[in-house]
Amino acid sequence: MNRLGRKLAITISISILLLFTLSMLTNYFLLPQYYKYQIKKELQAVAHEIETTPTPHLEGFIHNLEEKYNVTIVYEKILDNEDDLNWQLREKLAKKKINLNRFWITKDTLQKVKEGQNQYVLYDQGKLKSSFSTSLIEKDNLIMVVGVSIVHFREAAEVINTFMIYTFGFAISTLLFLVWIWSRKITNPLKVLTDISQDISRLDFKKVNIKTDDEIEELADSINKMSDELKTAHNDLKRKNQNLKRFMSDITHELKTPLSLMKAYSVGIQDGLDDGTYLQTVLRQIDNVSSLIDELLEFSRVEQEELKKTDFDLISLVHSCLEKYQIEMKQKQICLDIHKKINPSIRAYADPSKIEKVINNLVSNAIKYTEGSTIHIKLDEINDHVLFTIENQTSLPNPTDITRIWEPFYVGEFSRNKDKSGTGLGLAIVQSILQRHQIEYGVKLSDKTIQFYIYFPKA
Repeated sequence: MNRLGRKLAITISISILLLFTLSMLTNYFLLPQYYKYQIKKELQAVAHEIETTPTPHLEGFIHNLEEKYNVTIVYEKILDNEDDLNWQLREKLAKKKINLNRFWITKDTLQKVKEGQNQYVLYDQGKLKSSFSTSLIEKDNLIMVVGVSIVHFREAAEVINTFMIYTFGFAISTLLFLVWIWSRKITNPLKVLTDISQDISRLDFKKVNIKTDDEIEELADSINKMSDELKTAHNDLKRKNQNLKRFMSDITHELKTPLSLMKAYSVGIQDGLDDGTYLQTVLRQIDNVSSLIDELLEFSRVEQEELKKTDFDLISLVHSCLEKYQIEMKQKQICLDIHKKINPSIRAYADPSKIEKVINNLVSNAIKYTEGSTIHIKLDEINDHVLFTIENQTSLPNPTDITRIWEPFYVGEFSRNKDKSGTGLGLAIVQSILQRHQIEYGVKLSDKTIQFYIYFPKA
């Protein structure tokens, strides 16, 4: 038996032992008193019925009471001589097969009965192993003795307790066997779950199939779910680490190339080889490095800045962002198609400065990577949200894992062209801002068209 099984067996056995001991003590000390109390209540009921019921036919009335309550009733005219009275009552009790060797009504008791006070007297018969509990009542100048024989419960309790000891020994043996079976049913699945947990701690993300139709099965399902989520998170972390290594390599290349050019052209200027373009080349490379550093700082700042949510005019914000790219779109001969199906007075609730960065990055991304001549932007009202979508044509094939586009440092195949290269932080910044706002967002790829969508909450 395992440790948990032993604990169950010991705990249950001790609990039963305590209950058994309490039962024995109750039987021995309290049960006789309770029995006497119940007999006294029954005698009180008989006495009350005798006192309140007219008795034109006394014998028939007494016979009915004896049948109804299973008691013995005798009566005698109240005499001044208590010896004669006791003798006659004892004779009448004997005729009803109640043989008492210690029955006696004292003078004080008789006087109280005459005064209308019901008296309850218990006559202990000693060696007869029984007692006679009586109620003494006065009615129509008659003294009536209502009694019932009761056995001595001490001896009966000892017999019962002895029997219970044997029963308890058998019950404990049976219980230990059942606890052993029950504990195996409970602890075996727990041991399996313990082993699975240890495997998961060693990054071996296994699953378990336990069907117990109780909380253990729910625990197994939770561990299975945890294993799946940890496996996903672990694989995602590994992929991100790989992306980070690739990003560091890309950043090194992006920094090394302009620095090498700046050094070469600076040496050329120093040696007097400048044909008038060297300085412009150096300045252009400095701008590239500065832009790269700014993008890295922006990504870091977005992760740390506190959100300042308020209600704002989303339509005005979108138009304000689009105005910044009018010249660039005109140069690239890109048209903008805007559809608005919302009330102009509707306002969104978020941090407007952060949402402005989101719109700017999405528009800039669309202009940079579109394979067509038109960018489509839509604003629709969906229940308590404003749905913003922006879509453009793309060269990405449909099987592409489009969800990776949000990953920091990820640059898709479409950016191999040097003119379209980047660090892949723009959409990562978008994702970070929207996640911190707890705003629903996503991306779809279908028929050479990529669409980004965001559900802005209404104010």
